[in-house]
Amino acid sequence: MQTTSPGHEPSNERGDAARQSIGRGTLSVLAQPVRWLRNVPVADPVDLRNAPMLQLVLLLLGGLPPLAWAYRAFAMDVPWREGEVGSMALSLLLSVVALSGFVLVRMGHFRWAAYQLLAVFAVSVCLSYAGSGFGAQRFEQPVLTVCMVIAALVVGRAALWGVTAAIWIAFGLGVWSEWSADGSAALVVDGLISGAIFLLIAVVLDRASSALRQSLAEARAKGREANEAYVRLQGAVEQRRKVEQQLVHARKIEAVARLAAGLNHDFNHLLSLILGYVQQAKRGQTAEKVAGSLAGAESAVRKADALSRRLLTFSRQNDPVIERHELREVVEELAPLLRQTVSPGVRVHTDIPAGLWVEFDRDQLGLILLNLLSNADDAMRGTGDVQLVAHGTANEVWLVCSDSGPGIAAELQDAIFEPFVTSKPAGQGTGLGLAMARDLMSSQGGSIAVESTPGRGATFRLCFVRSAGCAA
Repeated sequence: MQTTSPGHEPSNERGDAARQSIGRGTLSVLAQPVRWLRNVPVADPVDLRNAPMLQLVLLLLGGLPPLAWAYRAFAMDVPWREGEVGSMALSLLLSVVALSGFVLVRMGHFRWAAYQLLAVFAVSVCLSYAGSGFGAQRFEQPVLTVCMVIAALVVGRAALWGVTAAIWIAFGLGVWSEWSADGSAALVVDGLISGAIFLLIAVVLDRASSALRQSLAEARAKGREANEAYVRLQGAVEQRRKVEQQLVHARKIEAVARLAAGLNHDFNHLLSLILGYVQQAKRGQTAEKVAGSLAGAESAVRKADALSRRLLTFSRQNDPVIERHELREVVEELAPLLRQTVSPGVRVHTDIPAGLWVEFDRDQLGLILLNLLSNADDAMRGTGDVQLVAHGTANEVWLVCSDSGPGIAAELQDAIFEPFVTSKPAGQGTGLGLAMARDLMSSQGGSIAVESTPGRGATFRLCFVRSAGCAA
């Protein structure tokens, strides 16, 4: 169905689509020869850019002169002039050389093709002017600029001035040939003017090609510098990653060492239970009492095994594993380790609603919480309260850790997450725990911030990206 709007012709969607398809197909067909001309085994990037242009010129020089001379020989009923056969031979020789140069470019010998073309051109132009004179070649002079351009852009300054010198010699030979024939020196002024014009063209091409090559050299140098800077940056990033991994592992070991003192009490308690159950089993009068004692001992052994395994898993050095976790489940699993981190006089309170899902590395989250509770325990000097409270929004989940300690001095709050910044006395802290927590949070799309009023404790807010697919 066609629709018509004021001031517009009816549109046909199928027709428009067909025309667009035809347009794209035409562009694709036209682009095929360009891609084919670029597909040559040339290593130098400048030569590779010039390869399509040189191949096109070689094809034109190789194909057009034979067609023109064929038309002259078979379609024109005009007698051959003196010297015209020689000009035809030189022209056809240049075509053969151009076609062989095209083959050389396709084989990857870009420079040899250019040198060969320019050498044959220099010889042929001198012979042509010497044979037929300056006046007979006057209308073909613009063609000479083609070889000058090729010499300047493809080969370089030396080739450009070599071709220019050949053109001057050819002009001189042409003027000399005509002066020797009729004794007239009328073309001397024309020869000098033409030589001056080609000198001007050579100067312009020389400056333009030099500026272009200098710009390309500077661009390539900057490209190499950028690549080297990128490699150095990659090395620095990799080194930083390794240092961060080592720092995380070191903090884990430090946390494990701190946990060891608290876990000693639990393990002693579990060992006492096991010993008591074993003694009961020895005194058991019936099979039922022996079985009950052994079951109690087995339960205590399993608790000790689970506690040791959790500690070993936490202290192991692994690459981060980003997975979807429910925050409440993670905190509940870490609860025994968190309580062992603080002194007996510090009470840990948790209020983590169900349904708050985050994507994070489980062990790294545990390490961050252990560091926060460790810092809070040190600040409160073994007596006080720590609150772990969580809440969520549509896109974020917040976990807030607050303590009842003395707080953080105002001058330290802006720098508290920088490495080696600590409020602890000398020799009692490295100042790396909060810096590590900040790096771990930012590396996984989160953040950490601090709020503190001196004398009223400190509050650290961990912000996580809410896991996709979870309701607010």
